[in-house]
This record gives sequence, C-alpha cells and structure tokens, in this order.
Amino acid sequence: MSRLVLFGTGRGAAVAHRFFAGDTEHEIVGFAVDGEHVSAKEHRGLPLVAFEDVQRRFPPETCRMHILLGYQQMNGLRARKFDEARAKGYTLESYVASDIFKVEPIKTGENCFILDNQSISLDVTIGSNVVMWSSNHVGDMSTICDHAWLTSHVTIAANVTIGERAFIGIGATVSNGVTVGAESLVGANLMVSNDTAPGSVHVLGQGKLDVESRPFMRMMMAGKKL
Repeated sequence: MSRLVLFGTGRGAAVAHRFFAGDTEHEIVGFAVDGEHVSAKEHRGLPLVAFEDVQRRFPPETCRMHILLGYQQMNGLRARKFDEARAKGYTLESYVASDIFKVEPIKTGENCFILDNQSISLDVTIGSNVVMWSSNHVGDMSTICDHAWLTSHVTIAANVTIGERAFIGIGATVSNGVTVGAESLVGANLMVSNDTAPGSVHVLGQGKLDVESRPFMRMMMAGKKL
C-alpha cells in the first residue's frame, strides 16, 4: 500500500479515484493540477495543490502518483505529464483491476490503468502509461508499448505489437503477428491484418486515410466523435 496523489480534477481523475479507493489498499491523499487550473483548496474532499509545487506538500519520498489523462494528442499529453512527474522524482503507481482473468501475474510498467474483465494470455508485455478500458483480450507473446490506449472489446491476437502512443478503437481486432505502428489510430470495429505505418489512420469502410493521426485525432475530438 502507498500514499497516492492523483493528477487532475476531470473525468479521468474521478474514475481513478473511484477505482483506486474501491479496489486497492492505497491511501489517496490529494490531487494535483497545473497551477493555472487550481480554483479551490480541495477536490473530492482532499487537498488540491499546484503540480509545480506538489513535491513540497506530498514529497516523492513518501507518496506516489497516478496520472489518468485521455488520449489527446495521440496520448501525448499523458506521456508528457508522465515524464514531468518522473522528473520530479515520483514513482507512478499502476492500477490493475482485481477481477482480471489471468493464468500468471500481470506485469506492467508504471502508471498503467487496466480496467475490469480483461483476458490477458501468457508472456504478454505491457509497458508504462498504458490505458486499457474494460473487456479486452490480449493474446500470448503480444506487446503493448508505452503510452498506448486500448478502448473496449478490442481483440489482440498472438505475437502482436501495439506501438507507442497507438490508439485502438472499440471492437477492433488485430491479427496474429501484426505490428501497429507508433501513434497509429485504428478505428472502431476494424480488422487489422497487416502492419500499419507510424502515425497512420485506419477507419472501417475507408481503409487507410491520407491524413496523419494527430490532426485526425484533434478533429475527431473536436467533433466529439471519440
């Protein structure tokens, strides 16, 4: 058990608070946000401090941190805050739901958030700062690289590599031996049977789009399509 500071005051921080409080023995001691967003002294009944000064109130020698931000900038915002927290000396705590089906202990890097009803097979490697929402399957010998995001009901076959900061949409399937390139965006319900290029966009019914993933993600989020 550790004393835990959560980054943010939005939906991600609220979800992290509820799952860490309800499914782990960690003690949540406060929240941190960038100083410009501090509008109160408390959040959810706990101290709220500026991220710039968080180590004064909650020293990294006595507290850990968790950062659950979304997939903005192809997971770039979360990756950047992860690096900033590490630079401050924090160990980033992971959450792995207690009800996950597994035949051996699940090993992850730091700051992962892995929700309920996953099926994770043998010899799976999960990097740092990975988010896996509910009800995914990951086949044996597959690798999910740092900062990736799997939505829900994603099927990853065997010996697959999901590249850094990739985004996999709801219900997508990635076939055996495929490498999804770094920052690739795979749309909902798509079957991926070939390797994807870094930064590429793949959408059901349209195949590979002639657009890079970052502006496409920005456009989709602006239109509330993701």
